[in-house]
Amino acid sequence: MAMQFLCSAHRQQLKRSKIVAEHRWDEWMEAGREAFAQKDWQAALKYLGCSFELSEMLLNNDHYPTLSNIDRYMVSGHFLAECFGRCRDSCLQRHCLLAVHHHLLKVLRSPQGRGLSLHRNVEISLQMLSRHYEAAGEEEMLQACYQESMRLLKRSCH
Repeated sequence: MAMQFLCSAHRQQLKRSKIVAEHRWDEWMEAGREAFAQKDWQAALKYLGCSFELSEMLLNNDHYPTLSNIDRYMVSGHFLAECFGRCRDSCLQRHCLLAVHHHLLKVLRSPQGRGLSLHRNVEISLQMLSRHYEAAGEEEMLQACYQESMRLLKRSCH
C-alpha cells in the first residue's frame, strides 16, 4: 500500500523537474518540522507526508540511487512515522518504518546499491524499528528482519 499525500497535478508537476522537487522537499520538511515542534499533528502529517511521497518519487526516478535521495527518503519516512506515533496510529507508524527499511534492503540487494555505504542508514532504521516493536511488546517479530539486514550488509561490504 503506497500512501498518497500529493494530488495528481502536483505529482506530475514535480516529476518534471528534479531541482524543483528537491527544493519543495526542503520547504515541506521545514514546515513539517515546525508543525511537529508546535504539536500541530495535522499540519505536520500533511507536510511530512508530502515530503515522504516526494522523496519516494525522487528515489524511484534515479537509475542509480544516490545517498542524498536515500537519506531524504529515510529522514522523511522516519519523521512521518514519529508523527503517526504521536497521533497514536501505530499501524501507519509501523507501515512507514517498514517501508523505509524494506526500501533500504531493496537498494542493498540491487547491483546499483552494492557500492553505496548504507551501513549507518540500516543501523538507524533497525533502531527505529526496534524501538517501535519493543514499545508494542513484539521484539521477537523483528528477529528475521534483523538477520536479513545483517546478511545483506555483510554481503555488500565484501
